[in-house]
Order: sequence, then C-alpha cells, then structure tokens
Amino acid sequence: MNGADRLNLPRMKTTPAFSQPTPESVSLRLRSIRKSRGWTLNDIEARSGGSIKAVVMGSYERGTRAISLARALELANLFGIPIVDLLSGSNPVHDLNLKSRRFDQRRVGQLMEEGDDERFNKIHRFLIAIAQRRGDWNGEILTLRFTDLDNLTLLLEMNQSQLSQWLSEWKITLG
Repeated sequence: MNGADRLNLPRMKTTPAFSQPTPESVSLRLRSIRKSRGWTLNDIEARSGGSIKAVVMGSYERGTRAISLARALELANLFGIPIVDLLSGSNPVHDLNLKSRRFDQRRVGQLMEEGDDERFNKIHRFLIAIAQRRGDWNGEILTLRFTDLDNLTLLLEMNQSQLSQWLSEWKITLG
C-alpha cells in the first residue's frame, strides 16, 4: 500500500503529457549530431583527447551500450550543445511540413549570388553533399528526407519551425 492509498487520495494518471527520450532515440540523436558536423567516430576519439573511444561511440550510436549521465554531459560538451538538446531529439512533435521537402537548387544558387547570407552557402554545400552521396546529378530539384532536414536544422542553427518558415519565406522549396 502506497501513501496515496493510505490517505485515500485519488491516484495520479500514469500517462505523461510528454514523451521521454528512449535509449534508441538518444542513440539516433548522437549519430545525427555527429554526422551533421561531418565527424567520423575517429574524430570523436581525437576531439575528446581519447576519453571517448571510437568503438565506444559506435556502441552508443547503435544502442548496444548504455550512456551514463557523466558521459552524456561529456558528449554534450564535446558537441557544444546543452544536454537537453542531446536528449530532446527523442520523440519530438515534428513539424508536419518537414517530413520531406523538394529543394530548388537553382533558387539556392540564385540566392547565393544575390545575397551575402552565409546560410545560403551552407544550404548549397549541404545539398551538393547529399546529391553526391546519392549520386543524384539532376542539379535542379533534390528531395531531402526528414533525417536530412533534421541535420539541416543543426547546420543552420534553427529549430524545425524556424527552418520551415525560412525555407518558405525564401521560396527555396517546392510544394
């Protein structure tokens, strides 16, 4: 018998109003953050001064090894992000407009030539990198998947809503 039963208090609902991160979501988030920076597992080992071995980081990313709070803090510091950002990629309420997007690469090139906003250069390089990995040399339209868009939010230092609004404002995406 717990304290609520002894005092005849109503039981609290056990269904939370929010989602907690899962080991799987934290593992995916670690990999996403590392890859968004273009770092290899060996880069993690080097940047941590050998404190976080490449094989250990790989185990964290696969979810085959548990991450202690101390290690999670160390990783957040290594990535230069608040620990909440390391954990928050778990089960967020995603902007439905960011499931996938078709990017007009010609428009990005035009904006790059016309303006001095570094974000256009970043998005241009990002789109080229995705096209190279996929072997997609159309050069006009490129569809990015949710995971690509999630990485793009990190690169441009925006949340999903800000990214969605920014893409629409500059007419970088189609449809």
